[in-house]
Amino acid sequence: MPTLPDHFRKLVIHELTGDFRTSTSVTTQAWVDPGPGQVVIRNHWAGCNAIFDKNLCRNTIRYVDVRPPFDMGIESVGEIVAIGPGVSGWREGDAVATTRLGSGYREYQLAEVERLVRVREPTPEVLTLVPTGISGMVGLERIGELRGGETVAVSAAAGGLGHIVVQIAKLAGSHVIGLTGSDDKAALLRSLGVDRVINYRSENLRQVLASEYPRGIDLAYDSVGGEIFDAFLDNLAMRGRLVISGHTSDFDQPVEYLPQPRIYQQLYWKSASVRAFQNQAFPEYFDDTARRILDLYYAGRLKVLVDPTPFHGLERIADASEYILAGRNAGKVVIRITG
Repeated sequence: MPTLPDHFRKLVIHELTGDFRTSTSVTTQAWVDPGPGQVVIRNHWAGCNAIFDKNLCRNTIRYVDVRPPFDMGIESVGEIVAIGPGVSGWREGDAVATTRLGSGYREYQLAEVERLVRVREPTPEVLTLVPTGISGMVGLERIGELRGGETVAVSAAAGGLGHIVVQIAKLAGSHVIGLTGSDDKAALLRSLGVDRVINYRSENLRQVLASEYPRGIDLAYDSVGGEIFDAFLDNLAMRGRLVISGHTSDFDQPVEYLPQPRIYQQLYWKSASVRAFQNQAFPEYFDDTARRILDLYYAGRLKVLVDPTPFHGLERIADASEYILAGRNAGKVVIRITG
């Protein structure tokens, strides 16, 4: 086991500028021994959530009140290096994943044992599954009521979330439509088994959906919003479901007011529905979904994509965030913290 330090480094929001790079800085914190029911984890890797992080830097996350200095980072994977009194079933050196706001962008974290997810190794691939893949599985199965044999459409299909969503839909026996904005990502989606890849930069999304899927889409999983959301909404099938898990196309833009018929005009005659979804609002599904999605991965039934661009150290998190916001990533973007 590594020698435990007196202090360690972490990334915090020191000022609410609205910009990740200028809002954040690396600082130090004194070591704290674990108390009853707690462990200390050395973080090896952290997942980057660029849009959420940028909204934190603007203090626009509705359920979070950001008061600097504010700890950042949500998901991480590492190893237990210290165990508090009364903890059983865990030992130093165990590999674990955690998901808690303020625990990811730091070298060490103090964690309650009930929040630990046991994994085989502290690898970056785990961060594509916990919690990102969990979000996809819960969103499809619990919110979207995924059924076999349906037509499922996924926006941002080659991203850290989307590439897991399309595979879960395929495992359920769905015909999957995957949206992307580049030919390289289109080839990647075909390798994952996507039945119809639509490059929305070179094809007309509405025309493709209307001509090739006249019956409509049974289940759409959208994290982009804007015109893609509109196209999905207009092309839902009878009893179709549209799951909203984000709106990256306009998250940092002024609210757009559109003169159009009220949404029930499009939904009522189809008995269709639009369902908003945030993973943290459904904690009751987390443990079971984590177990099942990790089992799929360890059995070789899920291909996990980690973006190959290296980001090493807390100082590179701003670079990772800007990389995602520029739309350059294919798969999950991770940061090497320690190890």
